[in-house]
Amino acid sequence: LSFSYGRMKVLEDISFSAESGSFTALLGRNGSGKTTLIRLLLGFLSPESGSVEIDGRDIARMSTKERAMAIAYIPQQTESVYSYTVLDAVMMGLSPSLSVFKRPGRKEKDKAMEALSTLGIESLAGRYVNRISGGERQLVLIARSIAQDARILLLDEPTSSLDYSNQMLVLETAGKLRGNGYTIILSTHNPEHALSHASSIIALSGTRLAYCG
Repeated sequence: LSFSYGRMKVLEDISFSAESGSFTALLGRNGSGKTTLIRLLLGFLSPESGSVEIDGRDIARMSTKERAMAIAYIPQQTESVYSYTVLDAVMMGLSPSLSVFKRPGRKEKDKAMEALSTLGIESLAGRYVNRISGGERQLVLIARSIAQDARILLLDEPTSSLDYSNQMLVLETAGKLRGNGYTIILSTHNPEHALSHASSIIALSGTRLAYCG
């Protein structure tokens, strides 16, 4: 993959694969292109050259719905301005599987509760997302991805504004999901996160791949 913002080259000749059930840490300083790479993997940006493939299929040829069923995005912690319950927030992950005019019903509610139970946070279902801790909010976003049925989870510096205990909570949760067969790609500028939890590392430096393995 290669990508530029106008004349500014951001990524050059980036090539790697993430196997099913792997936990890949994407390492690099701030501004090294980690977020740009994640946006390319999600199909939010189109590469200048190269392609992103899931099971051999170019995501550029997949519909938005097909991509959403294959790959999920967990962003950096954000403050919610809306008082959604945790259960409602997780059910939003089911939208790719619903038709335009269909409303979530009992089946969708049960699936959302199952996702919360997978992470052991079903007790939060009735709480409001803007009244729980930052670490809990990140787990809710991960639960939403699980409900989405995507088997590839991309986490963009999900621990950047969390205290140490909540950082460990999110990382350990990602590690458990890897054990259940999910493919995890997590960007971070903290080498300790990679050392303690990842099965492989991709390091970016100066627009290029500095290390992969």
